[in-house]
Amino acid sequence: MTKEIERKFLIKVMPDLTNLTPLCYERYFIFRSEEVNIRIQKKGSNYELERKEKKSNLSHDKQKITITEEEFNALKKYTEKPILRDSYLISKNPEISVKIYYGKHEGLQRVEVEFKSVGEAKKFKPLDWFGEEITNTPLGKDSNLINI
Repeated sequence: MTKEIERKFLIKVMPDLTNLTPLCYERYFIFRSEEVNIRIQKKGSNYELERKEKKSNLSHDKQKITITEEEFNALKKYTEKPILRDSYLISKNPEISVKIYYGKHEGLQRVEVEFKSVGEAKKFKPLDWFGEEITNTPLGKDSNLINI
């Protein structure tokens, strides 16, 4: 089990993504609640089953296992609409990535910042190109986007 600590923001000014290669996500939710989400995703050429449990407004415990393409395709038959997005890694420390959404959520662009500790997350000052913080809003959670 790993801990995920992150903050999410809208993008005020899009950074230059020209020389970056996106990682494409196709994500489906099997179970969604305020506290726990179970989802499957195709991430590039990898397939995963993931369980996320909310621990605080900034952190989640995350369990992830690799699944086959066949398992992914069988499970997605029992899910709702997909979340489709490209992810561009901007920096590694802290990990900053730009998420650009497609399909039903075309036009949504956000930046996610992952941290090693809650203290680090709380001290973080958003960069100039970041817009409004959406960490604890429906736009900040893929599991809530299905309803928007």
